[in-house]
Amino acid sequence: MAKLCGAPGCEEVARDGVPRCADHQAEQDARRAAQKAAAQRTPQAVAARVLYADPRWMRAARGFLARHPLCVDCLELGVVEPATDVDHVTPHKGDGALFWDRGNWQPLCHRCHSRKTAREVWHAERGRRNGHAGCAGRGGA
Repeated sequence: MAKLCGAPGCEEVARDGVPRCADHQAEQDARRAAQKAAAQRTPQAVAARVLYADPRWMRAARGFLARHPLCVDCLELGVVEPATDVDHVTPHKGDGALFWDRGNWQPLCHRCHSRKTAREVWHAERGRRNGHAGCAGRGGA
């Protein structure tokens, strides 16, 4: 079924499976790519890349997952899912002390970790503008 583009004032037909016409979808995709690129250039992102590249982190993360093999978010729902990622409950934002604080680590599956990270990175600012902490969920944000 054809539908109109979701961009304000546009009367073009949206492409199948996307909410906008080809021109407006391309603009949206370019905006998102620019946002992601800008996010990767922040001092916190640069510091985080250095921390995650440290061979000590790789060993510590593997050891933590060996001792905590199940995703804590999935377990809360009664689902047994292997943990693949070590999550920082409170985002470290490049702070080395918080990064290495094992009391701030939790085991998550990749899907839960990606969802939590998306909330923290892409939705936290919107939540602050609206007067709340953003999408509150298990594991903290």
